[in-house]
Amino acid sequence: MKIIDAVWEKRNLGVSAIEIEFENDDVLEKCMDDFQKVSSDYIAVKVPTHLTDITDYVQKNGYSYVEDIIHVEHDLSPIKRSVVLQRLYDNTSYKIMDKNDISELFDEMKDDMFVTDRISNDSYFGQNQAADRYINWVKDLIDQNAYVYAITYKNENSGFVVLRKIDENSYASVLGAAYKKYRKTGLGIIQKEQEIVRNLGGKRVVTSVSSNNVGQLKALILNGYKPYSIEHVFIKHND
Repeated sequence: MKIIDAVWEKRNLGVSAIEIEFENDDVLEKCMDDFQKVSSDYIAVKVPTHLTDITDYVQKNGYSYVEDIIHVEHDLSPIKRSVVLQRLYDNTSYKIMDKNDISELFDEMKDDMFVTDRISNDSYFGQNQAADRYINWVKDLIDQNAYVYAITYKNENSGFVVLRKIDENSYASVLGAAYKKYRKTGLGIIQKEQEIVRNLGGKRVVTSVSSNNVGQLKALILNGYKPYSIEHVFIKHND
């Protein structure tokens, strides 16, 4: 079990926060004392789905279920596309973001780009705080030398993706989305992400999606991503 002092959430949400991550081989009896000692304004707990006794224990201790996090991976094998989708894809490119691109991205984030995550759907916080949280997250990723790309369609920014290198063969897609004008257009942001990783020399890309975001989950599956693990997520507010 990992107990993480999420100090960044004080900046993002205005409250102290702790994240508890149970690991695959955790045993409830060995975790109970440390779990009970955790105290914070806001606590988020992640539990692998096969740890049913821990899941039950967490709920009995007053934590509310908010989502599942589904972890998926892709081996970068080619995707078959219809004629229409291929035409869209061929008109799509990517570039490293400059300062103007970053500013545009932050404006898009403030315009309801993300509405399914646990912060957006939490009555204690809400959409504005969730948007600020994503903006701060991107700023942190830039400071950590993550790869921040603008996805372009006919030379207009249409979306973004942030990648982080895991090892010589693997990259994580940390964050990404289409801009408002291009949502639900079939533009292929996900497929362009795969192309970027191939061009970086990677052989595998992983990402995560909330069970609340059915549209994104469907898009990932249609584009060849396969699940490899799932975590239940619970939260508690201590007033």
